Amino acid sequence: MVVSEPKAFDVDKVVRNLPDEPGVYLMKDEGGGILYVGKAVSLRKRVSSYFRKTAAQDPKVESLVSQIQGIDYIVTSTELEALILENSLIKKHKPKYNIVLRDDKNYPYLCLTVKEKYPRLIVTRRVQRDGNLYFGPYIPAAALRKTLRLIYQLFPLRQCRAMSKRERPCLQYQMRRCAGPCAGATDPEEYRAIVQKVKLFLLGKKDHLLASMEKQMQEASDRLEYEKAAQIRDQIRAIRQTLQSQDVFSTQLKNKDIISLARSADLICFVVFFVRYGQLMGKKDFLIRVPREVSDEEALQSFIEQFYSSQDVAIPKSILIGLEIPEARMIEDWLSDRRGAAVSLMNPRSGEGKRQLDLASQNARILIESHIARELHEDLTLRAVRDDLNLPRLPSRIEGFDISNLAGEEAVGSMVVWIDNQPAKSQYRRFKIKRVSGIDDYAMIREVVHRRYARLLQEGGSRPDLILIDGGKGHLQAGRSALQELGLLDIPVIALAKREEEIYLTDQESPLRLCRHSPSLQLLQRIRDEAHRYAIAYHRKLRGQSLTRSPILDIEGIGPARQKALLRHFGSLSKVREANLSQLAEVPGINSRIAKRIFHFFHPLETGGDN
Repeated sequence: MVVSEPKAFDVDKVVRNLPDEPGVYLMKDEGGGILYVGKAVSLRKRVSSYFRKTAAQDPKVESLVSQIQGIDYIVTSTELEALILENSLIKKHKPKYNIVLRDDKNYPYLCLTVKEKYPRLIVTRRVQRDGNLYFGPYIPAAALRKTLRLIYQLFPLRQCRAMSKRERPCLQYQMRRCAGPCAGATDPEEYRAIVQKVKLFLLGKKDHLLASMEKQMQEASDRLEYEKAAQIRDQIRAIRQTLQSQDVFSTQLKNKDIISLARSADLICFVVFFVRYGQLMGKKDFLIRVPREVSDEEALQSFIEQFYSSQDVAIPKSILIGLEIPEARMIEDWLSDRRGAAVSLMNPRSGEGKRQLDLASQNARILIESHIARELHEDLTLRAVRDDLNLPRLPSRIEGFDISNLAGEEAVGSMVVWIDNQPAKSQYRRFKIKRVSGIDDYAMIREVVHRRYARLLQEGGSRPDLILIDGGKGHLQAGRSALQELGLLDIPVIALAKREEEIYLTDQESPLRLCRHSPSLQLLQRIRDEAHRYAIAYHRKLRGQSLTRSPILDIEGIGPARQKALLRHFGSLSKVREANLSQLAEVPGINSRIAKRIFHFFHPLETGGDN
C-alpha cells in the first residue's frame, strides 16, 4: 500500500507507483480525512485519469482534485471484489464525495417454511437460501400483518412455533383456524394441499387457486360431505372479495424493483417500488445529500450498489431504472452473483415499464418538494427560537433534560436530542441517579448535566446549541452550576416550567412568556415533553424490575443458585425471612457466614437469632 505525505504530495510519483491491477483507491485531504473511495479495473489508469487536463472539465473531479493531498489503495483479485470492498469502505468512512445511503432498517418478509413437514408462515427480516419460500418485502409492515391475519382467516395453517404432539388440538383448531396436525387431525397430504393454497394466494395466482378450490368443493359435494363443501365455498367467496380489492400494478407476474429519482440542488430523493407477482408490495424512499458536482447517473449507480449490498434485501430478476448508469454490465454481474440467478438492469423507453418509472419519478418529485417545504418551515421555527431567546446562533442541536422519581426512589434522568427540528432518538441517553439520596430534584439535575457533559469533554462529540431543562429557576441554576464546574458556560441553557409554560433564562430575572401559538414555544414544549416521557418510561421500567426482583439477590454472596436453594428449602420468601440462623445454615450451599448476612438483612436491629 502507498501512503503519500500531505505536505509533499507528488502526483506523478504516486501514479507511477500504482499497480495496473483491479482494486480500491482512497483519496485523502490535508488532514488525512477520506474525500472519496472508488474502484477500478486498473488502479493506475483510473487514478491518473483524475489529473488529466480533460478531467478538469467535470465539476466534481475539479473540486475533488483541488483537495487531494494523499492517495491510498488496496489491490483486489477482481473488479467485483473491488466493488464489494468499495461499498464496505464507503459505509465505514462516509466520504464527502461519495453517495452514502443511511438506512439501517431491514424490510419484513413472509417466509413459508416448505422445508418443514408441516409448513407455517413466519415473519423475518432476512432472506436466506434455505429452500423455503420468501414473499415481500412488505412496506409498510402493517401490510404484512394485514396479509397474515387474512391468511389465517382463510386457510387453517398451523401457527405454533414448535410441532409437538398433543392429545387434543389447541384452541386455534376449535376455531377452525388450524388443521390440527399436532394432534393428527389431518394427514400430511391434506396439509400440503392447504400449503399449496397459501402459496398460490401469496403468489397472486387467483385463477389457479380458485379453480383448484372449486374442484375440491365439487368433489366434497359428490362425496356428500356438504359441511366441508360449504366451508370451501365460503373460502372462495372471501378470496374473491379480497382479490377484487387488490389493484394489479403489473400485467406480468414477475418480481421486479423500480428505482427512480428526483433532484433539487444537493438533495436527491430515490424512490423504490417493490413489485412481486404483479402486486405493488410497497414503496421506500430515501433522501440523501450529495455534492452538487455528482451526476444523477453516478448517484443512481452508487445507490444501487449500496442498497443491494445488504444481506437482508431480496434481489429481484429485473430492476427498472430511468438512467443509463456507467458500469451497468458489471453491476448486473455482481447482482446476479449475489442472487444466484440472472439479474437485468432495464431502462424501458415505452410500455408498462416506462409508465411505472414515470409513476416512481412523480412520487420522488412530490416527496422532495414536500421535504423542501418542511425544511423551510423548520428553518423558520429555529430562527424564531433563536430570536425569541436571543441566542448567538441557530439552535440546530437542542438537548433536553428531565428527572423522574417517586419519593426519591428509583430516581432517573433523561436526555433527548433534537437535530434540525427533528428527534434524533439514537442519541437519547438515560441516567440512573447515583450520587443523590432522597427527594432533591435540583441535585439530580446537577448530577445528570454534569455526567453528560463531563463525558462529552472526555470522548468528544457535538456540543448542543441549546440546553433545555424541564423545570423552573432552581432547575436552571442547578444545570448552570454543573456547566460552570466543567467550564461550559458558553452553552446557552434555559428551563421551561410546566404550569404557566414560563421560560427561565440565565440573564433575565423574570421568566419569558411566549404566546401559546408561538412556534418557538411549541417546539420547546415538544422537546420538554419528550424528555419527560423518556424519563418516565425508564423510571417505570426500574420500578417494575424492583417489584419482580427478589430482595434476596441484594445480599452480598447471594446469587441465583443460592436464591434457588433457599426458596426450594423454605418454600417461600416469607419463610426465609422468619428463619433463624441455625435453620438458614441447614440449607445446602449456605455456610454460617452467609447465614448471618441473610439473617441480619431481614433483621437489621437484632444481634442474635438462634432462638
